[in-house]
Amino acid sequence: MPKDLSPSENEILERWVEAVRGALDVPDADLPLDAVLGLTGRIAHGTVRPAVPPTAYLLGYHVGRAVAAGEDEHSVLDRALQTVGGLVPAVRRTPEEN
Repeated sequence: MPKDLSPSENEILERWVEAVRGALDVPDADLPLDAVLGLTGRIAHGTVRPAVPPTAYLLGYHVGRAVAAGEDEHSVLDRALQTVGGLVPAVRRTPEEN
């Protein structure tokens, strides 16, 4: 769990993740929460906050497609996190900065 969250925030986060897993029938797979939260934080601060939800969706979509094609879930997710993470420094908050 993230280090910068209070114990009550960690508890809320854990309950939320478990509720979403249950609602979507997602197995209790290893979720690299620190890596995902780290990337989404960089995206939120390096671009605009509304970029986070579509990025998370696209990451999930990409991993799901790759796993359905027979690739290893962890390897695909690691590569996807690195790839998207590499995009963040190249993007700026305003078009004038690009």
